Amino acid sequence: MLQINRVRRESFTPTHQDRYSGGIWNKVCVPVRIKPSIFGGVMRNAWILAGIAAWLLGAGIPQAQAQSTAARRPIVREIKGPERKGGLDVYHIDSDYQASPASLYVLLPDRLDPAKRYKVLYVLPAWGPSNDGILEARKLNLANKYDVICVGPDYVDMCWYADNPERPGMLYDSYLPEVVVPWIDKTYPTITAPEGRILVGFSKSGVGAVSELLRHPEVFGRAGSWDAPLTEDHTRPEYYGPQEYFMENYYIPGLLARQADTLRRQPACIAIIGFGFGGTPPAHALMQNLGIPHYYDDSVRPAHEWSSGWLEPLVNVLMAPDMAKVGPIGPMTTPLGSSAVSRATTRPARKD
Repeated sequence: MLQINRVRRESFTPTHQDRYSGGIWNKVCVPVRIKPSIFGGVMRNAWILAGIAAWLLGAGIPQAQAQSTAARRPIVREIKGPERKGGLDVYHIDSDYQASPASLYVLLPDRLDPAKRYKVLYVLPAWGPSNDGILEARKLNLANKYDVICVGPDYVDMCWYADNPERPGMLYDSYLPEVVVPWIDKTYPTITAPEGRILVGFSKSGVGAVSELLRHPEVFGRAGSWDAPLTEDHTRPEYYGPQEYFMENYYIPGLLARQADTLRRQPACIAIIGFGFGGTPPAHALMQNLGIPHYYDDSVRPAHEWSSGWLEPLVNVLMAPDMAKVGPIGPMTTPLGSSAVSRATTRPARKD
């Protein structure tokens, strides 16, 4: 049985220039609003393209702010744990990445083999602080069903998965790849490569899952999102900082456009399902226009919460050897209006 010390303490000072190297801390390496259109698909795509154009035009504006964020050199002061609570390993992380210590929850398979390397499913909270997602993973027995390690990071404030240049204690984007992932890889027998790391979330954390994948492709291999506002160009300065900084760094259509050449040459690594906020269908349309393979199903329409039944079907898609070969999940409740279902495609854009 894998032996884990009951108390661990780490102190390190990573920089954003440090590159992640397989999870082994040899050094401290933790390295246009899309409006629903009443005029149909043409106008919807026009809004998307306008948003990308705005993103491209503003690409050079916030470089000084980004450099200022990178220069802060955040540190992790202490990691305590694990405590064993309710079948979970619970850690407490004190760092500059968050304004106060935050919890980290780990759900292991019942028969963890230290000689084996496991995939890790990162279950991202939709608000903070919250462990609802990892508790739902425990309830569904996902660690045993899929033979994976499930990890639930937590945040001390509402989380949109961004590094806010105006709030030094809100480095919520960098926290996952620079603190959580290296600690998990150091502590547990994991696959220390992108194909071994999968992100899943809904609502805000659905945005976070896709954003983390697109911003850190050297760390994460797949992302699944349900019912998330993926195409908003909203101004939320309390979470993102200035609007131009958001558009450069966290606007999902812009990130997709930036990564399109890479993404279209590889198997589907993004799964988006759900219908809420108007964000999933236009994100699907954009990825079709960009030729990005992905899994899409907008018929999954249960209540907007962790426990409404969408999590396990989405995890089933994410764990498949080839997401493009997974059939539609299908309606889970009475559909609200018309429902169209399609799967990942590498074909050129087509009319739904």
